[in-house]
Amino acid sequence: MAVSIRSRVLYLLAGILLLAATAFTFRNNEQVLMNDAITEVKQALDGQVAAWNKGELEKAMDFYWESPDMLWISRNGTEKGWKEVLEMFQTDFTDRSKMGEYTYEPLHIEQVGPEAVYYVYRWKIDLQGKKLMGGVSSQLWKKVDGRWVITSEHAS
Repeated sequence: MAVSIRSRVLYLLAGILLLAATAFTFRNNEQVLMNDAITEVKQALDGQVAAWNKGELEKAMDFYWESPDMLWISRNGTEKGWKEVLEMFQTDFTDRSKMGEYTYEPLHIEQVGPEAVYYVYRWKIDLQGKKLMGGVSSQLWKKVDGRWVITSEHAS
């Protein structure tokens, strides 16, 4: 039984429509995943700031990648390793009274890979109503073991 030209054209059009619908659905799902990653990282940074403002330094450090490969960069140079960064913070902020109030203003955020987000923001720490320190930070957040953590940060 021969298939007419009209039937072949209809099959071809149906196939094209199916491919287009699949591509559209995939793209929309990809966009949702990207929006989810950015939202989750924003929420994670808010969680870190809240822990800091409660004086919970170790809990604030939970948002960093607990690895010897975690990188901290500042005007003083670089520190490598989660433990080393924690010790640096413990030296600088010996108790809650020295931690101040941490606030930030987002400047730029983008998903740079399936499980990586780049976040740039202006930050400051006020102590007793006066600016203790501040600047701009850029953080690379990665999804490690199912949760978003900072794998490197440049604070200046």
